[in-house]
Amino acid sequence: MKLKHLLSSMVLSVAAAVMPAHAAPILSDIVFVVDESGSMSNVQSNLRDNIGLFASILTGTGQVDAQYGLVGYGSRDPAPRLLTDFTGATEFSTAAQNLVVSGGTEPGYSAVSFALNALDGQTDLFSFRSNAVKNIVILTDEPSNGDGRYQVGGSSVTASILDMLLTENNALFNGVLSGWSTRNSYTDLITNHGGTVFDLNAFNTTDQQTVETFVTQFASTKLQETLDFCELNPTNPACQPSTDVPEPASLGLIGLGLLGLWARFRRRDLVA
Repeated sequence: MKLKHLLSSMVLSVAAAVMPAHAAPILSDIVFVVDESGSMSNVQSNLRDNIGLFASILTGTGQVDAQYGLVGYGSRDPAPRLLTDFTGATEFSTAAQNLVVSGGTEPGYSAVSFALNALDGQTDLFSFRSNAVKNIVILTDEPSNGDGRYQVGGSSVTASILDMLLTENNALFNGVLSGWSTRNSYTDLITNHGGTVFDLNAFNTTDQQTVETFVTQFASTKLQETLDFCELNPTNPACQPSTDVPEPASLGLIGLGLLGLWARFRRRDLVA
């Protein structure tokens, strides 16, 4: 059995115990924010080719109902641009073919602000579901730079402004990053908003076994983060349970405990 299938089966079998059969899935709207500079070609290809694997793990147990949007940034002026509004994995993969690698300036803070529909003068907007958990994932090998030309509320975008936007949107923030300066640029924002810093080097490769292992671990961590979000934010509309036939609470707690232990074990090999 291929490694990705083994890892996927482990995740799904453990996760199946987490959510009672009567509970409604958590809605999750995920925007991938992708650096379009010349060093990101392998990353972009791997994202296109493996979004289906990511989606199958994140949503395969029925615990999460996810849809995916895409922002490219660092090219074309180098304004952030919407490559697809929320859609399924197959359509996302097609849209990701329009990513380019001709950029040289990477205003990542502004690109994430764009993903949250917050830049001044922004015309392309993501159609977030009103009762969905917002998830932003940035993939880059450069610290945020060139943000001074973009504004939110009349002020140039900074880390503190982005921090405010993430808080206002109650959004989860993840980073797939490489390089000390890049991590220094984003780590506090990520850890302050329920996320994890992942090693881009495990995704910026042509070794498909390494890529598939990374995607499996990444998706399982995102699943756990989404479940943890609802543990911490039970009044969030996306986290409201169904009122069908009740199940013993212990079943959900046992399942969450098993999945949490598994995810934390795997994360040791994943976190940069």
